Amino acid sequence: MPLYEYRCLGCRKKVTLLVGMTADPDREACPSCGGTDLERLVSRFTRGRTEDDRIDELGDRLELQGEPESPAEMRRLVREMGKAMDEDVSDEMEEMFEEDITGGGDEEA
Repeated sequence: MPLYEYRCLGCRKKVTLLVGMTADPDREACPSCGGTDLERLVSRFTRGRTEDDRIDELGDRLELQGEPESPAEMRRLVREMGKAMDEDVSDEMEEMFEEDITGGGDEEA
């Protein structure tokens, strides 16, 4: 089922609605105000990217910018890398980063 974007002419909010192929688009209602006076908008096109594409893009960006200059910059990069994975592991990656910089992880002798 396709997603369509509308502008509610009643409350002026932009809404995205999942519309069935056989559904009557005139019967859709604004989730905010319940109004049915909706104007269909032209949606932006998005291209789905694979996990490899997202990781490659981050690697290219890191290669161009060099090493992060601060822990805050590195933390942001680690979170971004975690979100680039098919399964969002940004919290786990940030936790590992924190343990690494504080020396809190298990160390082998």
